[in-house]
Amino acid sequence: MKHWLSISLSSLLLLVTGGPAAHGQTMSREMHMAPPSGPVLPLDSVLQIVERRNPAVQQYTYQARAKEAAVAGANSWEAPKVSAGYWMTPYNQRPIKEMNNGQGEGMQMVSVEQMLPNPAKQRARREYLSSQAAVVQADQQNTVVQLRAQAKTLYVEQAVLTKKLAVLDENEELLRFLIKLAEARYPYNQATLPSIYDAKARLEMHLNDHRQAAARAEQNLIALNTLMNRPRSAAFAVDTGVLNAQPVTLALTDTAALASRRSDVRSLDRALTTVRLSQNLEASRRRPDFGVRYDHMRGLGRTPNQFTVMGMVSIPLAPWAAREYKANTAALGFEAQALRKQREDVLNEASGRLASLQTDLTLRREQTRAFERQILPALRRSYQATMLAYEQNTGQLFQVLEAWTTLKRTRLEYLDNLQQQLTQQIAYEKELEQ
Repeated sequence: MKHWLSISLSSLLLLVTGGPAAHGQTMSREMHMAPPSGPVLPLDSVLQIVERRNPAVQQYTYQARAKEAAVAGANSWEAPKVSAGYWMTPYNQRPIKEMNNGQGEGMQMVSVEQMLPNPAKQRARREYLSSQAAVVQADQQNTVVQLRAQAKTLYVEQAVLTKKLAVLDENEELLRFLIKLAEARYPYNQATLPSIYDAKARLEMHLNDHRQAAARAEQNLIALNTLMNRPRSAAFAVDTGVLNAQPVTLALTDTAALASRRSDVRSLDRALTTVRLSQNLEASRRRPDFGVRYDHMRGLGRTPNQFTVMGMVSIPLAPWAAREYKANTAALGFEAQALRKQREDVLNEASGRLASLQTDLTLRREQTRAFERQILPALRRSYQATMLAYEQNTGQLFQVLEAWTTLKRTRLEYLDNLQQQLTQQIAYEKELEQ
């Protein structure tokens, strides 16, 4: 029996510290880690689906089409005016008819009037309407950047949760096996009852960690399906290879290069262009409009038929007419200055965030390297030493449990740090729109 316990402990020790299962690559036949549910959906496919099917992106497409459709009406004319009635006709026709052998006087008139738009005004309006579609398209790109970053963050978190669940499943089986060994050794006074109860309590706490991670993974699955506009319960697995992605190169970026990358800055630039064109449109109101009017008058009685042809021109330079467009032009000038300051503020804050993210990313990468090169190997060796001591009856079960708990928590902490590093990297790429 003692020989069997020694072999079992050696197998368990190999499984934890030296075997492939410690890295989540292969599992023993007794392991019950569930395979990924649904097909594996790579990150690139998720991002493409988000860009193609998310309603927040689609709405900008229709808004841009609406702005483009409005341009077709920029060259329209005012509707013609047609009027008909009596003109210069006396109210009382009786004395006139008595004097003119029963014939009255006056005229029946038909009038047509058409205003002719100023080509400069039409051109200014067309340019203004055309610029609005460009603003919407820049806003759409900015929304795409935000949604891509959100999808990347959820995808990375889901990949980390997949790794966590693998670690938790592995450690659950190891702890259950350790409890069985302790119960088997108890009749031979090689394990104490308090240590067995302690191990069982740790198992329940471990299961709580597993439940929490599984629930979080389910929430992330719903969030990703929502971003992709798919059924919320559609199952798919993530590619954990994203956790081994090549780290982005950190480099200082000046504001000129940053402005050329960011879609929100392009949106402000196009909005500034739209304001300038709107200012030109208001200024074009000082130009006159022209019109023509034709009146045809059919005489009554002995009154001959007559006509009138008149040309018209507006006088927008009159002080009482110029007050409005001058005020609007000045207001738009101040609005343009506000947009310039907003652009400056966006670039200033983006530069600050990039510098902060670079510092944080450098720290996270150093911590990840410390976990991989020093901390985790040392804790595995510590766990190995306590297991060997327990196998040789020179150590206690509680020492093994403490070493097991420390190693498990550290492995999970390593995954948390890796997730934070990748999340910060996604935030860095979002600022640069890479």
